[in-house]
Amino acid sequence: MKKSAEFRFNNPLISYVIVNLVVNLAIFYFVVGLFPMANQSPFSKYTLPFLGYQFIWLFFGVAFKKYLDFRKRTIGEVVKSCLKADFFALTTGMVLVIGFSQYNFSLLALISLSLFCVVLELFFISVFYTFLEAEEVITSPQLSDLPPTVNLAVRDVHPVDSEVKKIMTDYIFQHQGVALLNFLNKNVTLFLSSTLIVNTSHRFNIEKVSTMRYSTIINLQQINNIREINTFFAMVNDRLPPEGIFVGCFESKDQRKKRILGTRKTIWRRILYVNDFFIRRVMPKMHLTREVFFWISNGKDRALSKAEVFGRIYYSGFEVVNQAEINGYSYFVARKIKEPIRAEEFNHGAIINLRRVGKGGKLIKVYKFRTMHPYSAYLQAYIYDKNNLDKGGKFKRDFRITTIGRFLRRFWLDELPMFANILKGNMKLVGVRPLSKQYFSLYSVDLQEQRIRHKPGLLPPFYADMPKTLKDIQISEKRYLDACEKKGTFVTDFRYLFVITFNILFKKARSN
Repeated sequence: MKKSAEFRFNNPLISYVIVNLVVNLAIFYFVVGLFPMANQSPFSKYTLPFLGYQFIWLFFGVAFKKYLDFRKRTIGEVVKSCLKADFFALTTGMVLVIGFSQYNFSLLALISLSLFCVVLELFFISVFYTFLEAEEVITSPQLSDLPPTVNLAVRDVHPVDSEVKKIMTDYIFQHQGVALLNFLNKNVTLFLSSTLIVNTSHRFNIEKVSTMRYSTIINLQQINNIREINTFFAMVNDRLPPEGIFVGCFESKDQRKKRILGTRKTIWRRILYVNDFFIRRVMPKMHLTREVFFWISNGKDRALSKAEVFGRIYYSGFEVVNQAEINGYSYFVARKIKEPIRAEEFNHGAIINLRRVGKGGKLIKVYKFRTMHPYSAYLQAYIYDKNNLDKGGKFKRDFRITTIGRFLRRFWLDELPMFANILKGNMKLVGVRPLSKQYFSLYSVDLQEQRIRHKPGLLPPFYADMPKTLKDIQISEKRYLDACEKKGTFVTDFRYLFVITFNILFKKARSN
């Protein structure tokens, strides 16, 4: 059995080959239409050479293991094998075009076709791994409690002498002047031997600090310049006693935008901002570019949102007790309340997955576009404490939601990845919404049993009836499920689809 499984893994997947052929065929018609090559019937002239070139393309794809199961390999391995195969295919094709020059085949068309194919291959690979590595969002993430501790008091606490006090004061002044000094004086006991001031982006400098030697650690280096932020925060957590204080600073993406654009938002400044946004914010978060970004920049000067930084703080076992904006930078005071979460995961992908109850009561992964900044799930308690609720039960002024996320949510575009669930067969177009286990438990037992007899859907009966309360939503869903069981699923879904579409287009039914 082991040899059989290994043998299957080393074979190319026919589904990958078919998808590659179909995509390349579409590109062929596009390229030949784009470059008619001064020929009155370019399709008849180039169809046979194209089929020959596809044989070469597939040959090198198989030779360089391009069509092996992506799930068994890293994205780097897949991209490497694709680029190798495509390079040798293009080189072979160019040699043949030049060698058979009497037929006047266009070298430009060959190169254009190949480049389009390569770009689309990389795009589909990125999309595949985006779904494969979609972050699982937990409704109520919990941090582990601190274990019982004994004799954790900070050693040898005493006021510093006047010389050390002057050195500390001057050092703070060099960074943000009197404003930062006043902020620190209000929030921490600054001039004690148990207070450490550092200016570092390397966790190794924190690692050298003796455990429990300091009750307060102040880092004046921007978090934007720290490559392994979670590891750095966890190291600070390890060095502090329970209730210990960590003070840090960062430049938020909004502060960064304001700094780059300035008061006069000229075209040149807008170009600089777009360039900075792509390099410093987009590249670190994309599968195909993040390793390149960290290799070139060593992770320095990243654009970070306030929600991501605060989320990482809570993820690492702290709670934010105060914050302030000082001269274009955000400063925070965080208190150690938990042990940090040790499992480091890539937490930036555009696709997230949520565990939901599907047909038969089986938990399924439901895909959605990310609409919140990374690590936002860990800020639930903070947001609840700082914000009021709308009448619909959602938070007002929730800074965790991105600008694009608000737009996506309003028009349900964040749910487009659910079509992957429809293709997988665990969801359908119209049906009751897939619910979390916690929300599912609020339903009556009878409705729970009726729900799991049907596949959940992308478009819920909610938007046909527009109920207001949880009780009304349950009545709406039961009405739909009863209709499915009495009149048939196909007829019921078609009728609901018509009503839902009408309400969205003409009654402006929108998601909050």
